[in-house]
Amino acid sequence: MAKPAILLIGGIDPQGCAGITADIQTVTTHGCHPVPLMTCLTEQTSQGLTHTGALTEQVFMGQYLACVADFNIAAIKIGLIPNITIARCISHIIDRYDVPVVLDPVLASTSGGLAIDNNVQQFILRELLSKTTLLTPNLPELAALTQIDKPVLNQLEKITKNILSTGLGICLVKGGHADSQWAADYFNDGTSSFYCYQQKLAKDVRGTGCVLATSITCHLALGQDSRDAVVLAKAYLYRGIRLADQIGCYDVFKHDMAELQLQDLPKLCYDHRLIGKQFNFPKSPQRLGIYPVVDSSDWINKLVQENIKTIQLRIKGVANHIRDEEITKAVAYCDDSIALFINDHWQVAIDSNAYGVHLGQQDLHDANLNKIEQAGLRLGVSTHSYWELARALAVNPSYIALGPVFETTSKQMPFAPQGIERVRLWAKLLANDYPLVAIGGIDQQRAEALKQTGVGSVAMISAITQVDDYKQAIKDLVNGWQ
Repeated sequence: MAKPAILLIGGIDPQGCAGITADIQTVTTHGCHPVPLMTCLTEQTSQGLTHTGALTEQVFMGQYLACVADFNIAAIKIGLIPNITIARCISHIIDRYDVPVVLDPVLASTSGGLAIDNNVQQFILRELLSKTTLLTPNLPELAALTQIDKPVLNQLEKITKNILSTGLGICLVKGGHADSQWAADYFNDGTSSFYCYQQKLAKDVRGTGCVLATSITCHLALGQDSRDAVVLAKAYLYRGIRLADQIGCYDVFKHDMAELQLQDLPKLCYDHRLIGKQFNFPKSPQRLGIYPVVDSSDWINKLVQENIKTIQLRIKGVANHIRDEEITKAVAYCDDSIALFINDHWQVAIDSNAYGVHLGQQDLHDANLNKIEQAGLRLGVSTHSYWELARALAVNPSYIALGPVFETTSKQMPFAPQGIERVRLWAKLLANDYPLVAIGGIDQQRAEALKQTGVGSVAMISAITQVDDYKQAIKDLVNGWQ
């Protein structure tokens, strides 16, 4: 696959910390090709912005034609827009492409000094937002664009909803300026919304807004879902701040695309009151082994007789009283050596004193996690993407399941198969912090291949329940896994 070419529209920071310089470094580190289009040659130091140095329309458009003469543009990132003339030029440029457009509305330097004229702000609202895939204002920029003084977290849903009414695709409000120990960004695409948060680091790094927006642009150009793009960009940003070098009077961002580390991933929640909320579910064994998922107490009894130690009971489409009876019977079949997880029905699991509960993402949203935690049950969480992993990390579960690894006929899945390489990456990423369970389309041959990734458990349904000799199938799976 050829490197995607990213058109970078923005200003030059003469000190090399922000603007086009930071954009180029970010794009290169992400394995894409930077195509820089200057809007202005700024004069700024640690004391602030003193002159924008905007290019003329003729020079800017001539530069643009040279930029794109030999490249197919895969995405556009826009930073500092110094005046209304350049703003109109940018609008005409965007009209020529059907690619992701990320706009970082740089309305002033973080170090102070000159601010961008109000007519540019109004042009952004009136003309550019309807052509923009994703907008990344910080809180002061959001206040300037919306004329709302000091917006706070509990106002962001309403504010971003109003901004989305302009035709904007996604609004990501950066919350680093809030008076909090948490840097909490708010994502809203009109369909889904969430807070993505990390603990603030004691570093004063310039150019972080440029880096975040450009990292998101690269991930979109590479085909990532917008929610995954935000989570992965946040991880890149956090690592770069964490490893920032002291140069002169600055902490300078460290551009590094090393393997993802758990400490850099953000956490995700749907309610601002849950930012930083800590859960402490009991830990599961690091290697849960062969993990059948079955739909009746009879199957639980059969699996216990075959010495299976980790089982999930997933009952769908039956009357509540039948479901509750089945769960109660299933728990009775299991002694203390059996880890029986009840899918979805957490209250019945508590009432029957089950070992644990397994929740999907929607069920995780609806369940009373405090009650599950207080009852001492283990918690397993399904994930299918990086943003769902960020959601799982926020509740600190007993284990994390990743799927579907392969095509599966057991249930309708809106997610593409993850593949063995994703399992290998996540097994290393989660390491000793969270047991990882691979699920989806797994048979004996695939289980043996997955064993080589370091994953501690493989879950399956049809490989056990839809074979002629389930006892032999279990024996083969267990022997192969051990």
